[in-house]
Amino acid sequence: MLTFKKTKGVRRCAESTINMSYYADYTIERTDDPPVWETLSDEKINLAAGTAPVKISSDAPIPDQYHTEYYNSKAAISKLTDGVRASAATCGDDAFFHFTWGVGRTVLFRLGGLSAVSGISIGFLREDATAVKLPRDCCVRLSENGVDWQTVVRERSLCCAHDSYVFNFEKTFTPCRALYVSLEFEVSRHVWIDDISIFGTRTVSADTQHITPDGPKTKEHTRHIDKYPDYSAFLGLHNMLLAYNCVPQEKVGENHLGLADEKQLLPYVAYLDTKGNIKDTLFDSFLFLPYSVYTYSKLYKCADGWKYYVDNVFEKGYNLDALEKAVASTQKALSIKDYCVTVFFSILCSKVHYGEFPEKFGDIDGDGIDEDTDTLEGRKKLLKWIIDVQMQKYSEASHAHLTLGGFYWFEEDINYSDEFELELIAYARDYLHSLGMKFFWIPYYQASGFRDWESNGFDIACMQPNYAFNMSIPKQRLYDNAQISKLFGMCTELEIGGTKPENIENFKNYLDVGAETGYMNTVKMYYQGGIPGEFYHACLSSDPLLRSIYDDLYEFVNEKYVSRAD
Repeated sequence: MLTFKKTKGVRRCAESTINMSYYADYTIERTDDPPVWETLSDEKINLAAGTAPVKISSDAPIPDQYHTEYYNSKAAISKLTDGVRASAATCGDDAFFHFTWGVGRTVLFRLGGLSAVSGISIGFLREDATAVKLPRDCCVRLSENGVDWQTVVRERSLCCAHDSYVFNFEKTFTPCRALYVSLEFEVSRHVWIDDISIFGTRTVSADTQHITPDGPKTKEHTRHIDKYPDYSAFLGLHNMLLAYNCVPQEKVGENHLGLADEKQLLPYVAYLDTKGNIKDTLFDSFLFLPYSVYTYSKLYKCADGWKYYVDNVFEKGYNLDALEKAVASTQKALSIKDYCVTVFFSILCSKVHYGEFPEKFGDIDGDGIDEDTDTLEGRKKLLKWIIDVQMQKYSEASHAHLTLGGFYWFEEDINYSDEFELELIAYARDYLHSLGMKFFWIPYYQASGFRDWESNGFDIACMQPNYAFNMSIPKQRLYDNAQISKLFGMCTELEIGGTKPENIENFKNYLDVGAETGYMNTVKMYYQGGIPGEFYHACLSSDPLLRSIYDDLYEFVNEKYVSRAD
């Protein structure tokens, strides 16, 4: 049995090239006089039994490495309607038809004749150990003529209590005349189906209702936005640097890892020439967020560790304090009146009971009582604390050249198996909005929940292509990420994974594709590891190739970069 490695996607996804042409095409022709079954019957039966769907399509490109019969079944299409149910809740059971990545699927059936359709049943596998998940939403639509469609089922919260289970999704509805039946569902990673049944009668009585075509899709119900976010969605900001801070004390070392000083931050606030002179501004916003070496330590899951992180953000002479000084220096050098940059802080993860981490979170607020992270209210308390304490420390510091813009949800996917996840995100959103703060998210490539970023509560979301960290991933990934991000109204994170020639080339590919596809002209977020970072070293380098990273970055930040393909 093949199993799947479950990763959070943190700069280590390994998918390959992707395209939209995996499944065979099928054109639906208008049928104003739909045919009838050869044999009519008033008996309610499974109308799809032994009838293969005429079309399967994906909502977005499928990574090329998943163009296999195992990950995305195609030749074995009869499995969907052969009536054979899985004997065990495991991905290795041969009864399952497989779907992997591609955001979502539409499975279209053309019945043997006009029918009175009244229900559906779909067997979905949930097996958390192999990342086979229930789809978050499932939609059923009917059509008499192949042109006009009515949605008869729309379920946005498929769930079951077991982490290894075959969930039978069943819905009944008023019988409707239909020749075509379309099933649409999310595929955030892997969706396995053992059987699809469509219930109804072959005989259509005179009182069987005709479909009522859906009206224009509202923003709530459409899947596609097909527009990069406006700057106004994010306080008018254009370019944000991910400024990583905080490592466990034993990792700090002589180089003060996790503690950026003014000298290290200046090349990000200001554009410096080869002699170190301040010539212009650069990034207009900065996100403080913890290093992965911190998040993989026990500090990330206990009260003392959270306090340690917050203290690191506000360490005197470093990080936020150093950023204030760098902005002040830039303002003075360029004689810019009232110059400020915007800063954002992080909301850490309050789910703590797993792995090697302690069973007790500890006392966050000094009342002598361990926080209860098993309850929604207990976890809300932690979120409120991490917001309040950073806002309080920011207010007390009185930085004249910084403006606090909001907070970042640190986890990179939506953990739908966490029963409190969506309520906590909604709570954070509502609380931050009451304070006039923005709330945003940076999911990894096609991460769980990415397409529902807005309905889940974020003001803006920025998708990681995860292209820069695996040399086997072709440049096409950047075009596909741009296409998908725009489709769902997201912006793109630019990434650099080192300063070797191949890293430089990869980063310039991000710039080229951004200029070609348009994500250069929207909100942009930039990953380069921890400060001082690759852009800093490029700024100070006497090597023309390495220095060119910094100069090209400056052009891109100012939206004047010209693709090398032009």
